[in-house]
Amino acid sequence: MAEKDGKTEEASPKKLRDARKKGEIPKSPDLTSAVTFIVFILSATFLGNYILKNSLLYLQNYLTAGFSVDGLENDLADIGMKAILFTLVLAGPFLAIAFVAAFISSIVQTGFLFSAEPIKFKLSKINPISGFKNMFSKKTLFTLVKNVAKLTLVFWMAYKTLETSIYLIINSSSIGTEKIFFLMSDLVMELGTQLGVLLLILGLVDYIYQVYDYRKNLRMSKQEIKDEYKESEGDPQIKSQRRQRYRQLTKGALREVETATAIITNPTHLAIAIRYEKGKDEVPIIVAKGADHQAAKIRERAKAFDVPIIENKPVARAMYKSVEIGQPVPIDLYQAIAEILALVYQMEELNKNKI
Repeated sequence: MAEKDGKTEEASPKKLRDARKKGEIPKSPDLTSAVTFIVFILSATFLGNYILKNSLLYLQNYLTAGFSVDGLENDLADIGMKAILFTLVLAGPFLAIAFVAAFISSIVQTGFLFSAEPIKFKLSKINPISGFKNMFSKKTLFTLVKNVAKLTLVFWMAYKTLETSIYLIINSSSIGTEKIFFLMSDLVMELGTQLGVLLLILGLVDYIYQVYDYRKNLRMSKQEIKDEYKESEGDPQIKSQRRQRYRQLTKGALREVETATAIITNPTHLAIAIRYEKGKDEVPIIVAKGADHQAAKIRERAKAFDVPIIENKPVARAMYKSVEIGQPVPIDLYQAIAEILALVYQMEELNKNKI
């Protein structure tokens, strides 16, 4: 569909960022469920003794208290509360572990993301026509087929596992009540491990597909890329005019080098010409600056007009990044510039004395 619409180009970083801000990200619920299920099975393996101990303790306390039909209606609240507490004690660790596993699995897929866009009210969400179309869309059909196939595989694997263990299950009454728990526990763990591996593989496949489908739906046409570039970077024609004005400005700035008091260099990559004339300039002014080839031209013109060239890498870098031609030196560089100007004046005095 994207190819038919002429959307053959991969989504730009900007479009990916905008989609992420809207909460549109590739994510596989199947992978999250698979990871949660595997962690649940593993935790059940380690917490098997915990389950057995608390189950037996609850059963022992309940049987010790006795059971009487007389006055049962008065004890229902107490019995219900104990049952709820028992369930919480027994299931609490599993629920906590499952929640952490699901959270981490989601974070791994999507990163830390919060967007209110998906929960905003939109009329399109309650549009019956759109809802009807979504019910019979290709994506819905694919999801249905995927879920049916997954359930079929799960039932088939469960059937094969039970088929191989049916003899043990039938004869479990002969091994004693205490060992039945461990027999069933081993059987559940075996089946759970196999199902977990299967669900994890299906989840990874689904995640890969979700990423592919997500990027496919965000593909752009060449015209959309051009329009986005114009919007974010500016029209190429306007940028060309800006570059032309900049060249004119730098050419004019080169003529100002002869009026400079000093040239501060990097020493070869950058060159900044500053002017400070007592009685004329309140603060030092940048009259020219350039990098690489332009810096070489500034140094050439400075040598031709005997303008002192001072090497100071930190100051040159700072001024090149933060100050434009015609602007005064920033306050935080006053001290450094004052030291450079003092050095220039000392050099001039020495040259006068030599004469």
